[in-house]
Amino acid sequence: MPSSHRKIKSARANAGKSRSPAKQSAHNALTHGLTARTVVLFNESADEYQAELHDYLDHFRPQTKPEADLVHQLAAAHWRVARYAGVESGLLEHRMYDQQERLNEDYQHLPENHRLAIAFDSLSGASSSLALLNRYQSRLHHEYHRLLKTLAQMQSAQVRTPKLPNAANPTDEHPADDQQPITNNHQPATM
Repeated sequence: MPSSHRKIKSARANAGKSRSPAKQSAHNALTHGLTARTVVLFNESADEYQAELHDYLDHFRPQTKPEADLVHQLAAAHWRVARYAGVESGLLEHRMYDQQERLNEDYQHLPENHRLAIAFDSLSGASSSLALLNRYQSRLHHEYHRLLKTLAQMQSAQVRTPKLPNAANPTDEHPADDQQPITNNHQPATM
């Protein structure tokens, strides 16, 4: 659901407060890794990103450094996709707010979906910010799925590692003589 202009204004005001010592200490925990420094913006929640990253690590349980790197990249791509969804909402809401006075004068009862359509139309075009944003979203969506596919292939390759052909079988794989299955070699009598 789109935010109101009041919420957007409040969020912008709160973003300026995000450099407090408490926020800085939370952000310091992320500065050890390259993705942490480049993924979370100063006005975003470092704790939320860390929670999302931990969810990805818990879900995929990487066993090797390359797998862990892919999981980190996957979480970062997802974070950015979500960010761009917010940017899209912000662009449209900003345009609707800018057009509100004119539309109220021209139309008495304009449905909200029409206001959105007019805002969308005014942001459309080959060189518009919305078109650029859609290209970024598409690129990130493709990157996310490429990383996911690579990670799945890497993890499934570990599961399918074949056994050596002439490896000795441990004795615990063979049943003891007294546990051998009983077979009935007798044919039933035919009448």
